[in-house]
Amino acid sequence: MLHREEEGDLVYCWSCGAPQVRLSEELRDQIEEQMAAQQGGAGPATPSEAHLVTPSHSVAWRGAIQTAALAGAISAGLSLLSFAMAPVSLLSFCWFLSAPIVVLGIYSSRFRQTRITPGFGAKLGILTALAIFLATASLNTIGLVLERFVLHSAGEIADIDSQLNKMFEQLHTNFAAQSQQSARMLTDMLAVPEFRAGILLASIFLCLLLYLAYSATAGAFAGYLRSRSARS
Repeated sequence: MLHREEEGDLVYCWSCGAPQVRLSEELRDQIEEQMAAQQGGAGPATPSEAHLVTPSHSVAWRGAIQTAALAGAISAGLSLLSFAMAPVSLLSFCWFLSAPIVVLGIYSSRFRQTRITPGFGAKLGILTALAIFLATASLNTIGLVLERFVLHSAGEIADIDSQLNKMFEQLHTNFAAQSQQSARMLTDMLAVPEFRAGILLASIFLCLLLYLAYSATAGAFAGYLRSRSARS
């Protein structure tokens, strides 16, 4: 039985017997002065109000965006190296898979006050995927435009055009083999350049959605593991 009180203040918890945290008057006065200065002289604030204003587990979204941007910069550097050295593309692919987990680890080491949860891991994974996809897609687009219209290097461009033509020819053959009216309409539409461009854009968008789903899942899993280790 630890139900002992001193001067009206509870020393031990009546339910579990744990010793209670006691705040000194000097520290209480300092907190009130700081909160009064932050509120522009609106009056002293209690320690509970200070905890509500500045929670210790708040997310530093500016730091999260910077960490995700770092992942995008690394992927852009690997893409540049892959233009000169083809084997680097394998390293770039490995970075695409591991980036959501690595970025969460970097953020956790920089901002230790943030409480890592699966939800936050999924959000940071989505930010990382967007940064990587934006950096890689922009760099590849610029490289293709320069090769086709500035450098006029026919080698790689011819290979890409040949692969696309084979894909559309296969689609044309599959649609032509069907006797339905909708298949015939699609066969005619494959001859339109704008329709082909729409198919390519739709495939790129589908790849983005798949990578976002993967990054969110990987980030949530990493956040779950870190939350368990933090509780233990």
